[in-house]
Amino acid sequence: MPQLQYKDARIEQFGREVALCSAILEKMKQEVDFIELIYVDRHLIVQISQNFFILVVCNDSTDTTLIKLTLNVLSNEVKGDKEIQKSLRKLPAQTDLLVKAQEESGLQELFKKLKITA
Repeated sequence: MPQLQYKDARIEQFGREVALCSAILEKMKQEVDFIELIYVDRHLIVQISQNFFILVVCNDSTDTTLIKLTLNVLSNEVKGDKEIQKSLRKLPAQTDLLVKAQEESGLQELFKKLKITA
């Protein structure tokens, strides 16, 4: 499975937050294909799938429609790749992520308001 060439704490934290958002949305039965965050100088586009997500960081002049189409193709390739799927099955389940998140004091209130349990 492809790995980042370097470790960046911000990217790891963002990844955890995206995974948590994905788990919460799934628990709420809200289907979301993409999350797009727009900043002054860049866009972050996240495609969410059932057991993985793909993050693209691009500048503000990038054709985001083309990026999303490419992400759809890439996502289908990942879903069909047996080796990648095998690697993904070894990762912690979303339920584990929700249980950990419920232990964090800052998220307990949110979980209560959304009536979410792990």
